[in-house]
Amino acid sequence: MGFSAVRDQEVGVRLLRNIVRKGRVPGGLLLWGPSGVGKRLAALEMAKALNCDGGGGTGDACDQCRPCAKIGAGNHPDVKLIEPTGKTRIIKTQVVEEICDTTAYRPFEGRRRVYVIEEADRMNEAAQNKFLKTLEEPSTSTTFILLTDVPRQLLPTIRSRCQGVRFGMLPRETVAGLLWEQRGLSADAADTIAALSQGQMSRALDLCRGERRQAVLSVVRRLKQGDDPLTLSEEFDAYLEQMKKKIEEAAGRIPGDEDDAESEGEETTRREKELLEAFVAGRFRLELYEHVRLFHGWYRDELVYAATGDAEAVFNRDELSRLKTAAGDPAAKIGAVDLAWRYLDRNIARKRVLRDLFFTLAG
Repeated sequence: MGFSAVRDQEVGVRLLRNIVRKGRVPGGLLLWGPSGVGKRLAALEMAKALNCDGGGGTGDACDQCRPCAKIGAGNHPDVKLIEPTGKTRIIKTQVVEEICDTTAYRPFEGRRRVYVIEEADRMNEAAQNKFLKTLEEPSTSTTFILLTDVPRQLLPTIRSRCQGVRFGMLPRETVAGLLWEQRGLSADAADTIAALSQGQMSRALDLCRGERRQAVLSVVRRLKQGDDPLTLSEEFDAYLEQMKKKIEEAAGRIPGDEDDAESEGEETTRREKELLEAFVAGRFRLELYEHVRLFHGWYRDELVYAATGDAEAVFNRDELSRLKTAAGDPAAKIGAVDLAWRYLDRNIARKRVLRDLFFTLAG
C-alpha cells in the first residue's frame, strides 16, 4: 500500500514522498504530533520507500519487492525500530551509542540504513547529547526518523538539525472506519468511540479495550439518580486503587535493565524498587488523567447539547437520552473537573479531591 496506508495526513505524506522522489534525504527526520495518528506507520513506509527496488521514481514503496517485504516483516538488517525499555521507559546512552557507531559503515544490503526512534523524547540527556554529535556529522547512508508527541522535550539543537514533519488529529470518520475494520464495532459504537478519542487512533483502541468509560458513566448515572456522593467517591477511589494494583502487577513482569544494577544486594534492590515506583506512578497518573478527561467530556457534552441540541456536536452520542436530562450548571461542573485535575496533578490527597468533586457534580 505504501504511503496510502497512512490515513488523512496528506501534507506530511506529500513532504515525505517529495523527499524520496528528489533524493534529498536528510540525516534526521522529526515526525511529531499527537499519539496514534500514523507517525510510526509513516516512518516505516518511509523506510520502505528509501530501500524499495520497484518504486519506479514515484517516491513511494511498491510493497512487493524483497526489501519492502522484509521491512514489513520487521527483519530487514538495515531498518531498526528503537523503543524505550525497562521500568523507566528510557532510551539510554548505551543504546544511542550503539546505533550511532554503525553510521561509520555501509548498510548491510539496502541502499540506506534507517533507524526509527519511537518516543524519541524518552532519550535521557546524555543520550540526546551523544545523538546530537552524530546529527552534526551526518552519514550519507543513514537516516534517523524520530517520533514524538512532545518535540519540546528534545534539545533545540536536535530539532534544528532534523527536518520536521507535522502530523495532525485524524477526522472522526477515519477513526470510526478503522474501528469498524479492525475491531468489528457497530457503526454507532465506532462513531461514539471515535468522537471520544478526539482524533487519536491509539486512544480509540484503548477505549475499546478498557473499562474507564463504563466506570465514569456509572458514576454519572448514579449521581443523576441521587446516590450519595460520599459513598460514590469512596467506591471510585477503591476502583482506582485496584487499577493501580493491576499496573503494579503488570510492571512486576517487565524485565529491568541489567545495566541498572550497579551492585549486588541491598543497593540493587533499592534501585529496582525506585525504578518500579517511578514507572507505576507515571502509568497511574496517565490513568487518572484519562478518567478525568472522560468526566470533562461528559459535562462538556451536557453544556453543548443544552445550548445547541445538536447530536453531531457531542462526544457521547450513545447517551443522548441522559444528556437531555442534565441538571445543574454544566459549566460549573466542568470547572470543578478542571480544578480536581490540578489538585490531583499536585498530589493532593486523592480521596479528598474526589469527595469534593463528586459533591459538586451531584449539584
